[in-house]
Amino acid sequence: MSCWTYINGTITVHPMGRTQAEKRYILDTVLDHLPLVTGSEKDMNVYVIQKNGHNSNSSCDEFGYATNNLNDSYRDKSRRYGWLRIQDEYILVVQGSFRDRMFEQTLKEFNKWIDRLAKRISVEDVLVEIKGYDEKILIRNTNDVYGKMFEYPSWSMYGKKVESENWCEYLMWDNE
Repeated sequence: MSCWTYINGTITVHPMGRTQAEKRYILDTVLDHLPLVTGSEKDMNVYVIQKNGHNSNSSCDEFGYATNNLNDSYRDKSRRYGWLRIQDEYILVVQGSFRDRMFEQTLKEFNKWIDRLAKRISVEDVLVEIKGYDEKILIRNTNDVYGKMFEYPSWSMYGKKVESENWCEYLMWDNE
């Protein structure tokens, strides 16, 4: 008989980026470089869901230009250009059924994974359950512990207070 552990839950994140494409590129690149949460047959699955709608706007594209191909359903007839609609929030769904893994090993691997994620991508809400044969833990972002791990970029007003800069900066497109 095999030993099994399970992970199920969601994590709400805010990746850096000036456009939807840049945000998704940075998020996907970070996820591709995180340590694995493993099982003998299959590793942890991560599904990325962009929240519906938008929660921010920009009057220019990723190159700093106001163009006539930006959306604006509420456009003033006197305005020539529209707005770039952006959704800053993504939901990560984590799921795994790990054969031949003890609870402690899965918990350790997941903690390493989420800690590295939180350093690179701003983590808001966390609700993840890890359970084994006779153990279970519910991981939450209590007291914004994961939010406080985020390493701000050098150009951020908050970034000047930290020793290191977020390595996602080099992933952002040069707008010159």
